[in-house]
Amino acid sequence: MNPNKTIAQTLADAYAPCPEFQHSCNEMQWNPGKGHVPRGFAGGTGHLDEVELVLVFAEPGDPHDRESHTGIATAYKYATDCFKNGKDQFHRNVRAILNKCWPECTFEEQMRKVWLTDSVLCSARIECGQVSTKAARACAQRFLIPQLRLFPNAVVVALGKKAQERLLKVGISNFTPVFAAAPPGCNQRAASASWELIPLELAKRNRSDRAERYPTK
Repeated sequence: MNPNKTIAQTLADAYAPCPEFQHSCNEMQWNPGKGHVPRGFAGGTGHLDEVELVLVFAEPGDPHDRESHTGIATAYKYATDCFKNGKDQFHRNVRAILNKCWPECTFEEQMRKVWLTDSVLCSARIECGQVSTKAARACAQRFLIPQLRLFPNAVVVALGKKAQERLLKVGISNFTPVFAAAPPGCNQRAASASWELIPLELAKRNRSDRAERYPTK
């Protein structure tokens, strides 16, 4: 599976490498041989207008053992395989969310309907640690906002406080807030219940879309 070409073009500058490594993001890590490249995104394998849902996470965790990348193609494939096979608790939780949204669809069909991404595309210096406001804002301006603009009619869901706060800081408020899919947030008792909001928002979006296409006389 590959991302839609327009999505890939929107992310291409992250692998030049991204010039922000020399400016706002000098705290972030660029080491392709050890897996440290912008990553964490998957889905969007069909036409842009097929994407019904965008899930925005915080930032990728530390690379796995022996993870390495040569660019966007390997980063995308690795993330896709992790979500498909349930590499860890985070990936299994996301698969559970996708199955709540589209229980009758295969994983490959779900990947046409969803875009999975991070509010910051690089790992924090310390896993689950803080990312500076300047780095988060720079990444949002260069990559997150352009990504979201590709899907104006999709339901946007921000998972976890960090993703939610980063969206708000760049003026994006039209999203559904739920608990994080990664530890430690996903281990809270209310996390799973919050994810039930996502298929409800999708159903609401689809009802509204049908009403616009087939208005009552």
